[in-house]
Amino acid sequence: MIGALPAQARTDDPAPRSAYQDKSESKVLKQFAERDKVTFWVGLAEEADVASARSAKGKTAKARAVLETKTAFARKSQAGVIALAKDAGAAYKSFWIANTVQITGDKALAEKIAARPDVASIEADDPVTIPDPLPGTSEPEVDAVEWNLDRINAPKVWNDLGVRGDGIVVANIDSGVQFDHPAVAAKYRGLKSDGTYDHAYNWFDPTKVCTGTAPCDNNGHGTHTMGTMVGDDGAGNQVGVAPGARWIAAKGCGTSSCARETLLASGQWVVAPTDASGANPRPDLAPDVVNNSWGANVIDTWYKDTVQSWRDAGIFPAFSNGNAGPGCNTSGSPGAYANSYSSGAFDINNAIASFSSRGTGEAGTIKPNLSAPGVNVRSSWMGGGYNTISGTSMASPHTAATAALMWSASPAIRGNVVETEKLLDQTAIDTDNTTCGGTAAKNNVWGEGRLDAYAAVSATPRGPLGALGGTVGSGGAVVADATVTLDGPMKSTVTTGADGSYALPKVMVGDYRITVSKFGFHATESTATVVENETTTKDFTLEQAPSATLSGTVRTEAGAEAGANVVVQGTPVKTVSAADGTYTVTLPVGTYNVAVTPVSRCATGTSVSVELTASATRDIDLASREDTFGTTCLTGTGAFPTGDTKLAMSSATTGSARFDLPFPVGLYGKTYRAATATTEGVLAFGTVSTSSTNASLPTTGTPNGALYPFWDNLQIDSSSTTSGVYWAARGTAPHRSVVVEWRDVQITSSTAQRISFAAVIGEDGAVSYHYKDIGDGTLENGSTATVGIESDTGTDALLYSYNQAAVTDGMTLSFSTSRSAVVAGTVTDDNDGAPVAGATVKVGQAGTAVATGTTGADGSYLVQVPAGTTESGYDVTVVADHYSGVTAERGLKAKDIAVADAVLKTGRVAASAADYALVVPADQDRTRTLTVSNTGTATPYTVRESGDASWVTVTPASGELAEGAEQKLELTFDTTGATPGSVLTGTLLVSSESGRAPVVEIPLKIVVPAYQAALDTGATGSATDLLGDSWGPDRAYAAGSYGYIGTTSRISTTRTISGTSEQALYRSARTGALEYRFDNVPNGVYRVELGFAEVSGTKPGARVFDVLAEGREFVPNLDIALEKGTYTALDKTLTVEVTDGQLNVRLSAIQGKSLVNSIRVSQRPDLTG
Repeated sequence: MIGALPAQARTDDPAPRSAYQDKSESKVLKQFAERDKVTFWVGLAEEADVASARSAKGKTAKARAVLETKTAFARKSQAGVIALAKDAGAAYKSFWIANTVQITGDKALAEKIAARPDVASIEADDPVTIPDPLPGTSEPEVDAVEWNLDRINAPKVWNDLGVRGDGIVVANIDSGVQFDHPAVAAKYRGLKSDGTYDHAYNWFDPTKVCTGTAPCDNNGHGTHTMGTMVGDDGAGNQVGVAPGARWIAAKGCGTSSCARETLLASGQWVVAPTDASGANPRPDLAPDVVNNSWGANVIDTWYKDTVQSWRDAGIFPAFSNGNAGPGCNTSGSPGAYANSYSSGAFDINNAIASFSSRGTGEAGTIKPNLSAPGVNVRSSWMGGGYNTISGTSMASPHTAATAALMWSASPAIRGNVVETEKLLDQTAIDTDNTTCGGTAAKNNVWGEGRLDAYAAVSATPRGPLGALGGTVGSGGAVVADATVTLDGPMKSTVTTGADGSYALPKVMVGDYRITVSKFGFHATESTATVVENETTTKDFTLEQAPSATLSGTVRTEAGAEAGANVVVQGTPVKTVSAADGTYTVTLPVGTYNVAVTPVSRCATGTSVSVELTASATRDIDLASREDTFGTTCLTGTGAFPTGDTKLAMSSATTGSARFDLPFPVGLYGKTYRAATATTEGVLAFGTVSTSSTNASLPTTGTPNGALYPFWDNLQIDSSSTTSGVYWAARGTAPHRSVVVEWRDVQITSSTAQRISFAAVIGEDGAVSYHYKDIGDGTLENGSTATVGIESDTGTDALLYSYNQAAVTDGMTLSFSTSRSAVVAGTVTDDNDGAPVAGATVKVGQAGTAVATGTTGADGSYLVQVPAGTTESGYDVTVVADHYSGVTAERGLKAKDIAVADAVLKTGRVAASAADYALVVPADQDRTRTLTVSNTGTATPYTVRESGDASWVTVTPASGELAEGAEQKLELTFDTTGATPGSVLTGTLLVSSESGRAPVVEIPLKIVVPAYQAALDTGATGSATDLLGDSWGPDRAYAAGSYGYIGTTSRISTTRTISGTSEQALYRSARTGALEYRFDNVPNGVYRVELGFAEVSGTKPGARVFDVLAEGREFVPNLDIALEKGTYTALDKTLTVEVTDGQLNVRLSAIQGKSLVNSIRVSQRPDLTG
């Protein structure tokens, strides 16, 4: 914040603090640490005394006195600073209105300037913005008048009172004005009678954005606000409150951003407009009213002297109050200044706009001052058209133009800012809303209420005038500061002077009721008649009122609140609570509103009504501040938690490190399983950023979904073995927490300043920050840091502090959710006890889900649930695909954590085969058996081919499997119509309600060979094996066919052949064959399947032969008896490629005769040779 006075960094051997460190804003110190030259503002310690302006008669004389007094004082007081800038060759600009100098220079120059005793501060060059107007929609007119004009009764002012603002000049400091827009062109003071223009003294552009000398508007905002003040094109577009007034303008904002120098230059020009070259100022041409629809979202007093200069010059200062609502304490400057008159915004339904900023303002003042139409306001826009937009920027011009109407109607109060404010306050329509403090009649949401232009103008003194005066006394003594209120043809209020006298020199003639009051006295009333050109004297005597004592204790959630400001509103009585939170005030008996503002940043102020008839006790409990989600905070002290594992940051300056959380945590209703710590003091669960430029919260800019224990430009000391970021997990479920500790990290702009802090987040949603080694350094206490907590969207947050010295050594800052609880648990499979990932957890009441969550890979879940302060029942329902859901009941209240583990039942269906691969010649079929079994809970099942292929059928294709049951299925593979030499592929899907494997996939491959011959060698007849394949009898080779070659014999046995269930194929054999030859086979890859078994007592070594195919040796030295023994099956499979139309399988004897029991050759389009 501007004007913050930094302190010296803590070192092991504290050095004396320099004036540069004492007087420079922390942001300036940071900027000089990062670059050589910086633009900064020098504030001089003394201000000009403008008492002469306040006592001057007439508006022109007041403005001239301000100009002459302040320019002379600035020349003298700034001379030393300017001399230093000139000597350093630095660029500078002098501003008399606030006695400040803008300089662009190096640190050495800043140190020399700070050393001067006449310099009070060195501040950063921060831009200010025009709030982005919010989109609006058209509203219906009322009697052919814009709704906003009708609502403040502007047409009644024009028609009933005949007042339109004639003779008054309004101005705006904004983005400029399209001077030739039909709605405002005729009202421009620069328009001459001959239709030409003279822009001197009527237009000022310190931004140098506009080309030439004519006014322009490159944004539209300024044209809109000016239209609301004076707009009327004479063709039905009457959009202005004071269409008879004339206007001038200063372009203080280049676009939507406004530089300090251009705003200050514009402020000077308003007091004394200049010619086209910026010279020859003329206070006599100053406007009567200036509207300012711009500002910041913080209270920063850098423009306050400018506003006071306008007031001293008799210029009414109208400001927007800001668009940062609906939270309390969101009024921004300059509108929040005590000496500014700011406007909130309401809509066509007389409802306060959600965006309208709320008070309090500077020094606890009520803000806004009042509220005016600011939602869906139609007015002129750049390009010659009209636009309907919303914002307090739209509200303020209504108030500014109402002041113009008042001064047009009543020359008696023209230039009297104080009296004008009183009349606006008194005539505003009271609107009750004390959510941000105040009373029904005057509060921090509406201010004094809704603007009523007709009532305000009617209350001004007009027509024949007289005077009224007198003296107020009590017990023989005069009473100073008594309030004298007039109610009659006009309304007015005046205060008695030190001598007890009061004077109203301009009062409309007629009969009046006069009320006199002062705190501590009984009010009194009387009547008087004011006669034209005469002074009526009316004296009053007040009686002292009996008094009583009001005492009590101010408490927050943390306990007794020391240092709280206790203010009795509407009275001069105030006090501060003692160390034990107690307060005592003495008051006259009566009814009061007692407002309490806490020191604690975690509590919010309140106002209570007290009827005091005798001494009484009234304790005051302050509610916790909370965001939309219900997050509250609490400060205290406690042990400092430490991390165990050092994170490997990607950089020591702008680094980060991501780590998985050992359990899920909840933040703003979302569940996270990983976090990223940055060197900048942020623990992010959502969008991550390593920006070292901190911001206020909430902000939609990154990071989001994060903890901000100390968001600043920090760095790890690379020369230290301990400096770094550490993490650890602590506790046992369901009260575990994760600690992230930033240990001995440096503040980049002043590396001698080191701090340690930690963030702790628990599975119950609680968060705490802890601080250690916080010394006296300027930056260690958070003066350039953001401390708070924010949602994943960046639209909700609880901000503890932003660039404020709010952190102390040993401090803890705890956050909890006042409107939510936590349900957590683990979901497992009843069959195997393992976690179920991806299960949905719904927590609901009365059948309506209020929160949902999802289990992670470990089966755990965590859900933040909306909850009240008293326990209520909730249904926790867990469902997962292919599992039976379960529901449990839990009782919850805010801040609770309930454990709700769930065991889900499901089927567990398995298939007996992993795949099927068959060779089935064309136009044949084969059957196989598939067994499906279930060791889980009962479940239905279905079996089908994924593409619904016609060549495979399943019987039965569906059914029910009880727990522990199994079902045998018959699979039929039918190659009818299939093309020989093709391959049929597919997938058999076994579907069931089995959570682990709801679908078992069994690959299918059916080879339809272009050629197949199967011989039961040594057999004399055909056979069909157990799989349904046919085998032909053995035969001797004949050309063009197939068979064996050589002198052979047939042998057989009746003994059982082991190692096979196909006894027929292995009990007979052919011996002595030299070769099996197959003619006229299609070229391609073949699978040769050979079956062997010794069917006699052949000894090892007695029969040895080689097996060759297509001239290639596949099985050398085959000795069946040696390899398998006798009466035991032995299978050999060969894959060969035929290229000559003939397949040759040769059995070459080495010892004894060859032997073979079966041979099958199949063309295999699915294989390669």
